[in-house]
Amino acid sequence: MGIGQLLQTISELLLSGEGSLVLGIAAAIGILSPFAQRYLATRKRVYFRVQSDSKIGLDVDLHDGDDGEEHADGRLIAVAELVGRLSFVVIRIRNTGGEVALRDLDEPVEFTFRDRVIWNARISDPSERTHREDLVKHLEFFSTAPESDRPAPPAELPKVRRAMLPRMLEILRPTPVSDAPPPPPQSAPPEWHGVRLKRDLTLAPKEKFKLVVVLREPVTNMKGALTKGVDGPSGRRIKDERTVRRTAWPLVTAGFGVLLAGALVAINLLIPDNAVATDPNVECATGELTIVGSSAFTPTMSGIADQYRAACDEARITVTPTGSISGVRQLNSLEPAERETVAALSDGVVGEATSELERHPVAVIVYTVVVNDSVNVEGLTRAQLRDIYQGRYRDWNELRPGPSLPIRIVGRGQESGSRRTFEQTVLGAAEGALTSDSCERTDRIPDAPTIRCERSTEAQLLDEIAVTPGAIGYADLPTAREAEEAGRAVTVLRLDDREPGVSGISAGYPLWTVEYLYTKRDPTEGSLLDAYLDFLRSSTARAELRTSGFTPCIGKDGQLHLHCHD
Repeated sequence: MGIGQLLQTISELLLSGEGSLVLGIAAAIGILSPFAQRYLATRKRVYFRVQSDSKIGLDVDLHDGDDGEEHADGRLIAVAELVGRLSFVVIRIRNTGGEVALRDLDEPVEFTFRDRVIWNARISDPSERTHREDLVKHLEFFSTAPESDRPAPPAELPKVRRAMLPRMLEILRPTPVSDAPPPPPQSAPPEWHGVRLKRDLTLAPKEKFKLVVVLREPVTNMKGALTKGVDGPSGRRIKDERTVRRTAWPLVTAGFGVLLAGALVAINLLIPDNAVATDPNVECATGELTIVGSSAFTPTMSGIADQYRAACDEARITVTPTGSISGVRQLNSLEPAERETVAALSDGVVGEATSELERHPVAVIVYTVVVNDSVNVEGLTRAQLRDIYQGRYRDWNELRPGPSLPIRIVGRGQESGSRRTFEQTVLGAAEGALTSDSCERTDRIPDAPTIRCERSTEAQLLDEIAVTPGAIGYADLPTAREAEEAGRAVTVLRLDDREPGVSGISAGYPLWTVEYLYTKRDPTEGSLLDAYLDFLRSSTARAELRTSGFTPCIGKDGQLHLHCHD
């Protein structure tokens, strides 16, 4: 047997039914290798993630009225000086394995904040609720000043907080009139620039908590831009979570991937294009088909269409995101002669669909609420979300302890099926008025109770949330998870204390729907639309759906999934 025949045999095996087992084993190796590296090979490991590094959020206008003159009230100037140079950092720390004593790690778990001075700190959201005070007692604050400056000795949190009071009083002290005697000089309070967890601390299995630190610029930076940046540990057993998510896979996975890639390249180079047999289960048809609708689902539908075109090269299929409602309206307006040239994707059932339209269930689509990392929450209830969207809550400090941060809503337009699903399953009402173009302030309706902007697609919505402090919105779960795992500044939230996912639907997770493909009446047998609907029920389409993170409505046995019934 020549090399070409051998490679052809291998390729046919991979594309056959038996090849599913081979590919399944390969997938298992790829999935389990990083799992073993992260959770089994080194159990004593601590991860951290800087979730926010932002200014406190209070800007004071020192100009009195419209004349441009500086405000004459010295008290306001002092307040502006106090709050204008403050910032805060939120760091999530979690133990990824079994019980670990910090003394067993290769370096201290400590953080510094460039030249910024620590004014206060606290522990937030500990997974071990009774452990909060113990964690506070294990915080130690230290100075990074050189020995020549007589740095403050290490201290615990109560001493750091006591030092904050004289700092505030010094800033807020009224300026004496010219003939008044100057106040007696006072020694400067000690300064600390870093915080560490004491080495005698032991973390329980899977324990996690957040460290919140309030900082102020040093006296050498009272006018320039606020300092940014957190320096943390980088040892073998202490990892920055954002960096870990982008590190290389274990060597066994990389080696296997290289071998598999080499084999596929060899097959493509040495075997003629027609040597690999086409899947005999694909019924090919010719013609043109345009699929419009849901922007959340069109990337996945484009992948399925690519698979069909690869098997049936005379089929021309175009997938265009227009929004669920716009897509169905376009389908409604088709002339009878055009009815088999267009199909419409919709997130859920669309009320605008006429009696002529037939809907075909494709997949279960789960959504999630997403916030910018600066928000520093991990879950909300439907009642809280309703109050946020109705303007009853306007600042995140009304929902969690911490600094002031305006709530900024990033929504979708009225043509969006994602928006309709969110309104129907969570809000029970419309999202509210469009009050902002910038997403930063109410620049469209100045007196509006909410800051609410809109973005055309889910990708644009997630981009906006990632760069806007205090932002909140919603997106389909696979896309949101992908953004979170890529290190974007977004957090996927629990809803009513339930994790988003298909497995949580039966337990009451509310934010989900069925993705439908609408057609104008049932297609003619043998048409491209008819053949493509059959292809959507195939194993190839199911694999593409699962790869994209969606649950197919049609199972391997041809039966409809529990959640896809009307």
